[in-house]
Amino acid sequence: MAELGCQNPSSGIALLPVNFAEASSATELLQASDTATVRKLLKEAGVPLDEILERSQRPPYIKNKSVDWVAPILFLSAAFYSQNSLAVSVALSVIGNYATDLLKAAGRREEHVRLEIVVETEETKTFKKVSYNGPADGIKDLAETIRTAFHD
Repeated sequence: MAELGCQNPSSGIALLPVNFAEASSATELLQASDTATVRKLLKEAGVPLDEILERSQRPPYIKNKSVDWVAPILFLSAAFYSQNSLAVSVALSVIGNYATDLLKAAGRREEHVRLEIVVETEETKTFKKVSYNGPADGIKDLAETIRTAFHD
């Protein structure tokens, strides 16, 4: 984060740009098209959410022309997870419900979403990426996978 000029999330949870791992500078970062909506829904649900960049530095949005719905990357620190595992479940439910409703409203029969979650492990303070590719209603079931990733 420091190499890109980003702030570490003080609460331990943030939405990352979709190309966060590949960008070499903050000017290259791109946000998923529904990042603002997901941010608003998480805050309304009481999920503490931090920004990694100042509002004036927010990356531009990209619009994927695909039948899949691509979520912003969810960052979770080990400290946040160990103190707020319920908030992680709430965040996953909010994202899953939004994706389901969005795809139904668009008249898509096959709900297909992509979500990446970056988790900081407790033991080594390294990071792991959990990738989900599947139906929107499966997002809420990722809590156990995330719990396992924190302790590996």
